[in-house]
Amino acid sequence: MAVFRVQKTQNYTIMSNHHLRNKALSLKAKGLLSLMLSLPEDWDYTTRGLASICKEGVDSVCATVRELEAAGYIIRRRIRDKNGQMRGMEYTVLEQPQPPEQDKPSCAQPKQAKPKREKPVQENPAQLNTKEINKEETNNVSNPIRAAGQRAEYRALLLKNIEYPILAQNNPMDTMRLDELVELMLDVVCSKRATIRIAGENMPAEVVKSRFLKLNAEHIQYVLDCLKDNPPRIRNIKQYLLAALYNAPLTIENYYAAQIDHDLCGGKR
Repeated sequence: MAVFRVQKTQNYTIMSNHHLRNKALSLKAKGLLSLMLSLPEDWDYTTRGLASICKEGVDSVCATVRELEAAGYIIRRRIRDKNGQMRGMEYTVLEQPQPPEQDKPSCAQPKQAKPKREKPVQENPAQLNTKEINKEETNNVSNPIRAAGQRAEYRALLLKNIEYPILAQNNPMDTMRLDELVELMLDVVCSKRATIRIAGENMPAEVVKSRFLKLNAEHIQYVLDCLKDNPPRIRNIKQYLLAALYNAPLTIENYYAAQIDHDLCGGKR
């Protein structure tokens, strides 16, 4: 088959063949990436702008952009202002894929030697009175808060997990709200109730505690952003915050993905 080529003296683009040879990419993704690489660096990369110069619509372009992002050809980074609020996205278009940047550096875990402990020999070891212990635990089930010492330990753990000093520095106008979230999380992890009500459903307390102890600074910042962007007009603010904190690990990516689509579409659909 004969191939007729034009003389490349003007209006041509030099790019890598990497994405064109990548069998994991769809033809649509290869074509869109080639189009984006052919545009000037200062071009307004929005899905509405891309859709205006090709046949596909905005939704199709959005889906293809997400495919390229998943493949590593597009890298997005959240841009925040001096107050820590999300104000947009910065996109980098690559000719060859790169793995996503890790926000948190990996730290080597030191190995600790386990000392050998000898078991003391007892002729007649004392037996625990399980009946009295069970009775005491049963009587304490109604008490929703652990001892003050344990509460202080959990408070320190939560503040460490969410990187409280950084959050407070990035949200100087919301330190009171941040403190309220910490106290609410503390009440949950210190509760001795069998179930905790989340979004109208009684959830096993251990499941809720486990998720709250895994919350980090990104999750708390996400809840703060949601409260600022969508001021809730609800009667039971405590139940609203409990549900927001519990669902933060499940909804944070969809929330920011929606903002990405909004930014890519030029602020309108």
